[in-house]
Amino acid sequence: MSTALERLETLAERDEVLAPLARLYALALRTLAAPEGQWLATCLATPAERSSATVPFLHEQTIAVDLAALAHLLRAAGEILDRSGLLDGGTLERAVANGRLPVRELVRAGILADPHASARLAGAAGLPERPVTVLGQLLVIPVLAAVSHQADAAFLRGWRAGFCPVCAAWPTLAEFRGLERERWLRCGRCGTGWRYPHQQCPFCENADHRSLRYFAEEGKQDAQRVEICEKCRGYVKTFATLGAWSHGEVLLQDLTTVEFDLAAAERGYRRPEGLGFPLAVAVVARELAA
Repeated sequence: MSTALERLETLAERDEVLAPLARLYALALRTLAAPEGQWLATCLATPAERSSATVPFLHEQTIAVDLAALAHLLRAAGEILDRSGLLDGGTLERAVANGRLPVRELVRAGILADPHASARLAGAAGLPERPVTVLGQLLVIPVLAAVSHQADAAFLRGWRAGFCPVCAAWPTLAEFRGLERERWLRCGRCGTGWRYPHQQCPFCENADHRSLRYFAEEGKQDAQRVEICEKCRGYVKTFATLGAWSHGEVLLQDLTTVEFDLAAAERGYRRPEGLGFPLAVAVVARELAA
């Protein structure tokens, strides 16, 4: 975690374009690594045994969150965006203080990846929609990472879908781990990893090898590539690793390989929007749930 944090902070100093997001990721990881980070959020009840290996852990859960800690995180993130000229930090501070931007609702909108809810919250707070959406996405990183530890290991081993078994997000990237080159998909929101078959698209489950290809820089295809599906036009950035990357390393690798995303977009490929499963999640203040 510390190595990823250091590299994110170094990236922020060296790359003006990537600096805001690098600093936001570093802020989220520091929050998670703090002694109280593991208590930032918790599921109030572990769900009954799933009848399907495609229903995420968080579905129909109630998550209790530390609203005071998240409000502090939100203000710190707002300062980063303010220094970058992307948001008026004073307006954000007032909106949080007077309740026009409810932290609990922003967290829930982020968990559900609900753009309409984010737009409503931004409008009520008098803030631009895009930065508010980014702030919601930032808040859920430590929240979802904290609750992901409650997911049963056996449940994760039995997972069969291409979206995250904990929070239903589509994979941020894939790892080919070790000498066996097992394929693991990784979630950038909660940090979860899960095995997934080679030669199968995680987005549409297409397994026809004739329509599954990849592109890569010459001579580097065994180390890093972009796997593409001609059926749904989706893509996954894929990297050879010795073992599982940390959550911070997943975020860092995604950020520092943005050229892969640009190359995929130029070829007409894209990552799906939203979640892979329509989550039903309630978010409550931890002090009210005690």
